[in-house]
Amino acid sequence: MLHSMQRPSPFRLFLQWSVLACTSSVILAISMDLGLLGQVLVSDVTRISLLILLVLLGGSLYAGYRCWWLSCQVEGMFAASGTASQSVVRTFFQAVKADHSHSERLSDSLAAEVMAERLRGNHQVGWFITGIVVKLGLLGTVVGFVLMLRSVSDIEQLDTSDIQVLMQQMTLGMGVAMNTTLVGLVSSMLLGIQYLMLDRAADQLVADAVEAATCPSEPS
Repeated sequence: MLHSMQRPSPFRLFLQWSVLACTSSVILAISMDLGLLGQVLVSDVTRISLLILLVLLGGSLYAGYRCWWLSCQVEGMFAASGTASQSVVRTFFQAVKADHSHSERLSDSLAAEVMAERLRGNHQVGWFITGIVVKLGLLGTVVGFVLMLRSVSDIEQLDTSDIQVLMQQMTLGMGVAMNTTLVGLVSSMLLGIQYLMLDRAADQLVADAVEAATCPSEPS
């Protein structure tokens, strides 16, 4: 069955992630060159925006590692049996062969579930990180409005000389709220795209492996 299946381009998933990462890096570099990113970071006195960017970097690197690992699993499924002993898919094939020899179809289903969990179970960490950046953005929004309200409550008697100071403090709080929200939303979208790619690739690999294993001509 493996011989009849169309083999994907070598490490296609990792190459797709690399293109996305390079594109994001170029956009980030352009934003820094134009001063947009620097303005966002400087105006955020809470440094929540910087923390979100660091979480984005860590989550993206983890997604890149998972893309590489999944690409190796795809390559291992089509490789010769002797050269892919550590492949999760090959382990599934061996379990299915052993179960077929005893006519244990229930064990085949369990083996498929174990393989699916190993291929995509760790992606939950990535989705958790994606949720964290959204929550950090919302936290920055709340902190920004708190700064705005505190600037108003600190003034006991408002006169003309205090208006400029009040407006500066309110602008600072609004800047924190808007910037952290923007950075959090953009970061969550970038991470979401990466982990959606991972989930889709893992599901496709599971489907291909189950299809190959249930074919009368088992892979050797």
